[in-house]
Amino acid sequence: MVGVSFFGTSRTVCRCDNRVRGKVVILTGATSGIGYYTALDLAKKGSLLYLACRSDEKGRETVKDLRTLTGNKEIHYLHLDLSRLSSIANFVTAFEDREKRLDVLINNAGIFHHPSYLTEDGIEVTYQTNFLGAYMLTSKLKNILKNTPSSRAVFVSSESHRLVSTEDVKNFDCIKVVELKEFDDYVKHYAISKLAVHMYADHLSKEVPGVSVILVNPGNVWTNIYQNCWVTWRYLTTRIRCALYMRHPVEGAQSTIHAVNFPGGTRCYITDELKKEDLEEYDAAGLLIEKSDLLLNSRSNSMS
Repeated sequence: MVGVSFFGTSRTVCRCDNRVRGKVVILTGATSGIGYYTALDLAKKGSLLYLACRSDEKGRETVKDLRTLTGNKEIHYLHLDLSRLSSIANFVTAFEDREKRLDVLINNAGIFHHPSYLTEDGIEVTYQTNFLGAYMLTSKLKNILKNTPSSRAVFVSSESHRLVSTEDVKNFDCIKVVELKEFDDYVKHYAISKLAVHMYADHLSKEVPGVSVILVNPGNVWTNIYQNCWVTWRYLTTRIRCALYMRHPVEGAQSTIHAVNFPGGTRCYITDELKKEDLEEYDAAGLLIEKSDLLLNSRSNSMS
């Protein structure tokens, strides 16, 4: 699985056989970065692909671009904004009106180093986008995944989840704005949302054992996720060095591509070197799910 060259450096690449041809796939955050190159690979391999994106304009442009590049006409766009719970509900309804099966759900969308504010649902934006929105989306699609043989739920994660503890997740107040001053504050904030994803993945893999639940680490990849980092002239050299030495999104997409193509079903964490590790188990996962359901139910009641 090793051998392709990007910018003159030998990198890790998934060389699995194509196991997505004709499969129905949802991919969030597909208009740029890791998501775009994941979408390109899926389109080339002949999947029936739904791009779930926040921007209507970029979503439709990406569909057109991928159809032209790959000749695959089974690429579609559906609006999804993870920072709006009503958008998630509408997306699921629209998808289930079109399809009766879902072979692969890829939760790729996420934000980092983002100003903290409360969404229209009264939830902190990074936490909602990175965890709670993905949790709600996956939960609402759980039955269709469960009823599709050999289905997979994939979550794009980060090694940053190891920087915090389940106590940090437990104590995080997601209905308050977070004070973020230093870069390390943003890293911890992001890490909490990613550890919450890991805790949910552990819970989901036990709740629906027929669905393969896979977490992936893309590595440190230079994408638009860093658009709010190092923006002043003072940090120009930092941005240049990151652009030169961080992974290219093509390489960053490899762990996700591997997750949807490797043989056999499992519950695992795929590293940036495409090595499989067992999913960690979290005693506090049940409490997180309980709290998340209570929060989502309260917001649902207020919308109805």
